[in-house]
Amino acid sequence: MADPLEALAEECEEVSKIVLDLPEEDFARPTRCTAWNVKELLGHVYRDVDRINTALSTPPPPKATHDSITYWTSYDPITDGRDIADRAKELAGQYGTGPELGEAFDEMWRRAIDAARTADRSRLVVTWGPVLTLEEFLKTRVFETTVHRMDLEDALGRKGWGTDRAVAIVDETLEGLLGQEPPSDLEWDVVDFIETGAGRRQLTDNERKILGPLADRFPLMG
Repeated sequence: MADPLEALAEECEEVSKIVLDLPEEDFARPTRCTAWNVKELLGHVYRDVDRINTALSTPPPPKATHDSITYWTSYDPITDGRDIADRAKELAGQYGTGPELGEAFDEMWRRAIDAARTADRSRLVVTWGPVLTLEEFLKTRVFETTVHRMDLEDALGRKGWGTDRAVAIVDETLEGLLGQEPPSDLEWDVVDFIETGAGRRQLTDNERKILGPLADRFPLMG
């Protein structure tokens, strides 16, 4: 089993490599997360990872309510999506330039990783609602960061691919949401599964035929 803390550190490092070298004009590029440009998407990733700092500074709740799979079924992407988009834009707007936000992200995620390294992985945490162990919560942060790094790279004209540990966790999460491995007849690689499961691409007619009733589960988030 891949260590989610190490996987998250690796993915955050890759995001830093992207944004710390990015010229200001590239932060204005649109992304396939249509509510956000590159800078605003980075603002969302910042918030995703910074939830670790928030969670570890809050007293543990009494009992867990979710794990890293059911977490993703506990919100409505349509109802909650506007607030999520607006909060990312608000955070991005607090920085005058994209590179300034990139530097802030680089400092923040390292602080979050350091805090998690000294914490008990069985400790319960909560941010906006679901209560999970820190171990399970870290898996959700890996999922967010990996998928959104692929979104960033797509916006920059690159093919995204997660680090090995992160991909293992994302794949496990998607299989948990689907309830099984995707049929081998699909001939998907891991990027195909991630992008389809996370709603970055639509199923083709042939894929729907192969999936049968499972097709109705896509996208798997929300």
